[in-house]
Amino acid sequence: MKNNLLKGLTIFTILAFPAFSPAQNVKQAGTFMVPIGLPQLDDMIEKTAGALEADEDYSSLTEDFIELAEKPVDLNEAGEDDLNKVPFLSPVQRTRLLEYVAAYGEVLSVYELQSVPGFDSALVRKISPFILIKPSSKTPAPTPGNLLRLGRHTLLLHYAQAFPTSAGYMAPDSANGAVTDSYYPGGPQRYYFRYTYNWLDKIRIGLAGEKDPGEQFFMGAQSRGLDFYAAYLGLSNIGILKNLTIGNFRVSYGQGLTIGSGATIGSVPGFSANIMQATGIRPGLGMSEGSYLRGLAATIRAGRLEFGGFASYHPRDATISRIDNASQLTEEISSFSETGYHRTKLELAKKNALTELACGGTISISMAPSQQFGFKTGVTALYYRYSAAVFPKIYPYSRYAFHGNQNLNAGLDVQIRYHGIYFFGEISRSVNRGMAWLAGTTLTPDPAVCITLIYRNYQAMFQNLFSNAFGQNSLNANERGIYAAINAAVHPKLSLSGYVDLFTFPWLKYRVDAPTRGQEFGLMLGWQPSGSVKVLISGYQKNMRSNESASTDQIIHKLCSSLARSYRTDLEWLPLNGILLKTRLEVKETGESSMKRPLGYLVYQEARVNAVKWLEEVTLRYALFDTPGYASRIYVYEPEVLYGYSVPAYQGKGMRTCIVLKFRISGKVDFWLRGGITYYTDRKEVGTGHDMTEGNVREELTCQLLIRL
Repeated sequence: MKNNLLKGLTIFTILAFPAFSPAQNVKQAGTFMVPIGLPQLDDMIEKTAGALEADEDYSSLTEDFIELAEKPVDLNEAGEDDLNKVPFLSPVQRTRLLEYVAAYGEVLSVYELQSVPGFDSALVRKISPFILIKPSSKTPAPTPGNLLRLGRHTLLLHYAQAFPTSAGYMAPDSANGAVTDSYYPGGPQRYYFRYTYNWLDKIRIGLAGEKDPGEQFFMGAQSRGLDFYAAYLGLSNIGILKNLTIGNFRVSYGQGLTIGSGATIGSVPGFSANIMQATGIRPGLGMSEGSYLRGLAATIRAGRLEFGGFASYHPRDATISRIDNASQLTEEISSFSETGYHRTKLELAKKNALTELACGGTISISMAPSQQFGFKTGVTALYYRYSAAVFPKIYPYSRYAFHGNQNLNAGLDVQIRYHGIYFFGEISRSVNRGMAWLAGTTLTPDPAVCITLIYRNYQAMFQNLFSNAFGQNSLNANERGIYAAINAAVHPKLSLSGYVDLFTFPWLKYRVDAPTRGQEFGLMLGWQPSGSVKVLISGYQKNMRSNESASTDQIIHKLCSSLARSYRTDLEWLPLNGILLKTRLEVKETGESSMKRPLGYLVYQEARVNAVKWLEEVTLRYALFDTPGYASRIYVYEPEVLYGYSVPAYQGKGMRTCIVLKFRISGKVDFWLRGGITYYTDRKEVGTGHDMTEGNVREELTCQLLIRL
């Protein structure tokens, strides 16, 4: 009686004095709710892209967020594993949410979550697209009628093209003796389709395909139509069968040190308080042709025990270094090819150069005698084998790189929660006796304060091509470091986030001819003077040592100190219901510490307008940039269509504008139109080689159709 009365008073208070208005911050998109903007996701993707210094494929990451928004977690039915899927929640916040539901029964409204210790309006606003509150209901029988009536079909068709046509599409004149097989034989269009079927939380079917620009379509090397296909059949929550996937899937256990496939938010140091959570086996339709898993995967749950296993077998692209003359089969490769492009003769020579077999699994046990204490531990093993030997070129920095045709990794992970303390760790070993481990904790000394500490030690000789744990390097090897972060709501309208990462590289790295150490730290201040205005002021600096750029002819280069420093101000303003204005100003400097470092600038203004009759949403961004060199380039997450992602690196001097229009053709059909123009003022041609275009302007056009049945 007392609990019900307290709960009723809490709900009444929140309804009577709302801290925010969801109508101003959330829009209806199709059949699910998504926020107008997710700046936290934008920041983390930009940080990851800049840290890895590579064009990472984020299709699997955006797929996770969109699919979770399409089918959010029901809080009244969720267990600990279900809450692990909800982004932006720390382990302690997940525990306190479970405690609240156990103590007070069903959650009746999203407003009620603000009464959970450690939850505020900002956090509730972040997670609201990924959670659901509804009364309990029984699952209907999987009869043919229910499979047709209750199943959800979605079909997505995507087209994109860049203008003007680059040099790679200009066929050379063979009469003049030019090489005729180095141009792109296909059209400059990108085609992509995606079909999914979902029946409650029991059955999932997916099929997707992609043609990259320059690849042929139903001819030549792409005689089957598109260049790459992905598909899966998934079953879940059927008796002791937690999940079963046939086809394309992703796997992540523990902290991702033994195996962690797919892009992961929070895998590099940053302001986020979230740490990587084991997501187990997930079906996926990501278009990353360089690294994926395809085969059979399943998880069986028996009480507190879980048994998971998978087997994957598919071809991989690679640079061939030796072929058997008799069989014409690949004997050795020097490196894997991750681009997924199959256009020119050189690219086609890398296609399906060898096959990859990967299999493994985990056994875990979880114990939760009370809401205040929980314990989970698991043992994971991974074995992979290639049909050809991997022998990368020998350089001093690559002395410990993986070579051979097979590897075996085994690891042990543990998670412990006790009141407001969460501890996690994992240790892994490769067959060459290389070791890697990390351990960390999340503390909440106060509901408004979250502290994260992580220590990692990855030996240089540790070899694992499927590892994806927290760290500075793209591969979890040759690194030691300690990371500390704090996130605090110092005032209802003021938040503070900061982090520091102290790291060392015990062995040489690419363009670093000696063991080195470095530091990275950042500070972010958030101010929300009202429900319609939010200001973020942040800055970070990274200090490292690298080869002197002047000593290029030497075998062993001298080292110099270098730094990267960035200052950023973000402003979000909701002047009217359905209108969001976003402004960013960023300044970045990079270079050797002893020299004058050039400054790079970026400023953009973005406007989003919702619900203008059949034109459901308009997003317009205008940006100015001046980044004098490659090192000072600035990664920016741009507005995109559903399932799309764009994280270009602004480099040079010029202007960039893009617009995204979303049309609601009917209750079951949506159409997107996206256009972008980049105008450079410091060049007369853009790009190099096959991707070079005459003039200083580049444009792109994207069209996308989504049908739901």
